[in-house]
Amino acid sequence: MIGVSLPARWELPRLRVSVIVTIAAGTVLLAGAIHIIVILLVPFHADADGWSRLEAHAGEDRFQELPATGVPGLDPLFVNGACRLDLADAPAGIAVDARDRFWSVALIDPRGTIVFSLNDRTAVDGRLDMNVVNAAQNARLRESPTLELELTIVTESPSDDLIAILRLYAPTRVAQEDARRILAQSDCLPAPAIMPGA
Repeated sequence: MIGVSLPARWELPRLRVSVIVTIAAGTVLLAGAIHIIVILLVPFHADADGWSRLEAHAGEDRFQELPATGVPGLDPLFVNGACRLDLADAPAGIAVDARDRFWSVALIDPRGTIVFSLNDRTAVDGRLDMNVVNAAQNARLRESPTLELELTIVTESPSDDLIAILRLYAPTRVAQEDARRILAQSDCLPAPAIMPGA
C-alpha cells in the first residue's frame, strides 16, 4: 500500500463567546441606527409629498379643481378644490355657499399639517364666510374689532403660507356638475379691507 498524506487541516482562530456576542450586538445596533436615520431623512428628500402635490394644482386667488390622478387618495364621491393662501401681506377671505350638500374646508401648512378645518354643520345655514389671519393681523383685529367681523369666522394660522382644500359631496353626475359650479363661485381671495384703517 502506498501511503497518502492528507493536507494539514486549516483551522479558524477560536474566538471567545463574549467577543462574538459583542460583534453581533454592535452590528445590530449599527444597522438599526442607519435604518432610523434613513427613515427620518426620507421626508427631506421626497419630491412628491402631500404639500407639493397640492401646490402643483392649487389655484391662485380661486379654488381650482383637483384632478383625481394628480393627488392620489381623493374620495371619488367628492369634488375637491384647492386654493393657495399667502398671509404675508394681507389676510385671506374664504366664502362658500353650498347649503344643499355636505362640504368641508381644511387649511394645510407646508409641513402637510391641517391647522384648521370645519364643515357645513359648523357654518350658519351651510354657508361659510371666513377670514384667515396670521398672529400679527389677529392682534390688530382684536385691538379694533369691527361689526363685520362679528358675522364671520376668523381663524389664526401659525404659517403665512397655506393651501385651502374645499371638498363638496357629489355622489352623482348631476351633483358633480352642481359641485363644480359651487367650486367656481366660491371665493378664496386676499382680504386687506378687513384690517383696521384699511
